[in-house]
Amino acid sequence: MKIRRLICHSEAVVMLLTLGATLRSHAQLTVFDPTQSVHAIQQIYDRAQDAATWRQQLSADIQMAGTLLKDYQQAVTTYNMLHGNLKNFSSKSIWKTIESQLTLASIANNYGETTGLQGVMNGQSPGTASTVWKFINLGLNSTSSSFLSSQVLGSSRALATLARMEAMDGVSSQCLQSVGNYNQQRNNNLLPQSALTQSQFDATSFTSTELEQLNLVNMHDAHNLNESEAQGALHTCQAAQAAVANMAQRAAAANEINNAAAIQQQRAGTPSAPANSSNTWQNYLP
Repeated sequence: MKIRRLICHSEAVVMLLTLGATLRSHAQLTVFDPTQSVHAIQQIYDRAQDAATWRQQLSADIQMAGTLLKDYQQAVTTYNMLHGNLKNFSSKSIWKTIESQLTLASIANNYGETTGLQGVMNGQSPGTASTVWKFINLGLNSTSSSFLSSQVLGSSRALATLARMEAMDGVSSQCLQSVGNYNQQRNNNLLPQSALTQSQFDATSFTSTELEQLNLVNMHDAHNLNESEAQGALHTCQAAQAAVANMAQRAAAANEINNAAAIQQQRAGTPSAPANSSNTWQNYLP
C-alpha cells in the first residue's frame, strides 16, 4: 500500500514538473519518463528493506557469538577442573591401607586322630569335610544301635541326645567346608586382588581415564560381591551352630523338669519321711 501511494505521489510530481517546464520555455522540449522514476524509488525501498534484514541478522549473529563465547568459557573451566583432578590424584598412596593376612590353621596329628582336618580347614580339600568329621569323632557301637531302636520318640533321652549328635555332625561338617571354601577362595583371589590394588593406586595417565576408573569400580564391586557371599556362608554356619547349642540347653531344661516330676511322684507313692513328721519333705527336692 505504501508503494502504491509513493508511486501516485511520484506521478503527480512528474506532471507538475513537466507543466512548469512547458510554461517557462516553449522553445525547449523536455522529456521525462515517470516509469524510470518509479523504478528508482522501488530500488531505494528494496535496499532499505534489505538493510533492515541485514541489521536483524547482524543482531542474531552477535547473540550467537555471545552464546558460543559462554560455551567456550565453560569448556575451558571444565578442562581446567579435569586437569586439576588428574594432577591432584598423583598421590594416591596416602589412601592405601594394609590388607589383613590370611592365617592358616596348624593342627597337631600325633596318632592320626586329626587326619585330613587341617587340609579341610586350610582349603586344600574342603569337599572332604563330612568324611573327615565322621572319621575324627567317636561313633556308636552295635549295642547302642540296638538300644536306640527300641526307644520312643519324644520321651527318650537317648534319642534326644542322638538328635543333638546328628545335628552337630551336620552343622560341623557344613562349617568346616565353609571355612575351607573361604580359605581356598582367598588363596585364589590373591593375584587378582593384588593387580586390582596396583591399578587403583597407579598415578599414571593409563588408569586416570574415566573409562578405566569405571572399570576399576566395577571390578571392585565384583570382588565385594564374592566376599559378601563368602561371609554370608560363614554367618550361616554360626547361626546353625547357635541352633545346635540351643538344642543342648533345651534338653538340659527338659531333663531338669522331668527329674523333678519323677522325684515328686516317687516320694508321694513311697514316703520316706519319719513317722508323724511334717509334709515338708514331700515338697523338698535335692
